[in-house]
Amino acid sequence: MSKRAYATGDVLFETTLLPTGRARVAQFSQATEDPNPIHVDDAFAARAGFKTVLQQGPMTTAQFARLLSDVVGAPALRVLDVTFTAPVYPEDSLTLRAEVTATSPRLACALSARKSDGTETARGIAELEVG
Repeated sequence: MSKRAYATGDVLFETTLLPTGRARVAQFSQATEDPNPIHVDDAFAARAGFKTVLQQGPMTTAQFARLLSDVVGAPALRVLDVTFTAPVYPEDSLTLRAEVTATSPRLACALSARKSDGTETARGIAELEVG
């Protein structure tokens, strides 16, 4: 666990991720046994009103978990709650950010994910046991 002292307003990370790509989206569908064709079938995605297949929301959640674990250690993560607010396409790069909102009794963070055009694609909270 991290021994660093944190303060409200501290930014734990703000990181821009490269696009995931269609192959990874398809692999994630297989790995998670997600049968939804919206992640692998362009025609299906188009009929649903999207320009192409969609990246799975849990891919963003997994990236938040990885980045939080990199900063404070995997055992520290107690709560991770993410809401998806806009679609993410395989070619989108995302900037993920975690900002400290409270330090007691647990370290609490506001989470956000944004596309390069500023569109918010996810927001949430994380709680971590540190110190």
